[in-house]
Amino acid sequence: MRIAALAPLSLAAAPLSLAAAALLALAACEQQAPQAPPPEPAPPVGVAASDELAGLAAPATGIAFWMHPNVAFNSLMIVAGADGLASYNIEDGAEVSRAPGVNFEGAAVSYLGFGPQAAGVVAAFNPGDSAFAFYGIDNVSRSFLPLEATVDIRGAVRGFCFGRGDGVSAPTLFVVQRGKISIFNFDAADEGLAPAGSATIETPDDLAACAVDADGVLLAATQTGRLYRLDGDGGFASPFASTAVADTGGLAVISSDAPEGAKPAAYGQIAVMDKATGALHFLDRADGHALGAVTIAETDEIDGVPAAVAMGATGANLGGLYRNGLIALSVDGEAPSVRIIPINGVHNALTLTAGVPINPRGAIAPVEDDDLLIKINHKPG
Repeated sequence: MRIAALAPLSLAAAPLSLAAAALLALAACEQQAPQAPPPEPAPPVGVAASDELAGLAAPATGIAFWMHPNVAFNSLMIVAGADGLASYNIEDGAEVSRAPGVNFEGAAVSYLGFGPQAAGVVAAFNPGDSAFAFYGIDNVSRSFLPLEATVDIRGAVRGFCFGRGDGVSAPTLFVVQRGKISIFNFDAADEGLAPAGSATIETPDDLAACAVDADGVLLAATQTGRLYRLDGDGGFASPFASTAVADTGGLAVISSDAPEGAKPAAYGQIAVMDKATGALHFLDRADGHALGAVTIAETDEIDGVPAAVAMGATGANLGGLYRNGLIALSVDGEAPSVRIIPINGVHNALTLTAGVPINPRGAIAPVEDDDLLIKINHKPG
């Protein structure tokens, strides 16, 4: 990730007409008048749980998703916890691979390369060693492949995210700590990942979570639900949005493209999870305005979520009910589990328009040298 320096902004002062001055004076008086309190946000809407990963040995501290190169419903949900890292088939919840014996806090997935040949990479934090471990995911067997790369961290880690922008071949790791975000870039290497430089940016002290949008923009949320966006045009000087979240437990971007011919081009939502209530608060991906909130509601077979430990979310096409993605929440208690709702359920509950899912594997760039192409209308002389 490259952060460009911002040039100072200069505004030339212009004289005010008497009429304009009078309007400003009137506006100032109106601003001093008592203002009505902002309306209370609408209560969350229940969305029925669609599935559950039950019988976990320990609560999931991180949930992430890997998209299969060819068969959407053979994609994976990856769960981190005190008993290690495990992956489960989206279609039936069957365990696929496991990396046991390490107490992991959090998990995130990104890719090296583009298209069906892209290599999935999992980042997971080991608080015992204060270091990040990385695992590849084999495109055929879907097994975890330990990678030699590690990232050592000084100081407490509050959260992290792992991602890349459109057209970027390797991911970047962002680590949220008190008053800063540490940034670690990578390149592809024979052993999987190779360090490619690091940087640190100053942030508000109370950041708790981060997420990387499909276009590479970094978002971060404070413990009390204020959102910042680092896109080269303002950094963390002021929040661009806020929510009614009391205790932020997760942040995600449900990225999508607009349906053909629709405007604006940027569809999708930002999701912020409140640990205390299990509520998921949604904001518009483009401008941050509030869209409403949902909770995972009980069904005849699956309990609801009154409080949550961690959140995982994706807008990728994972097939069937999850063709526009899903959200999963980790639940603690006597029987730790992960409970799931489809993004389509959120769209229906909040009356939102679904966009076109973005493939997190990226697209292979077309060949630019058309001299290599055979033109079907070519007539030999």
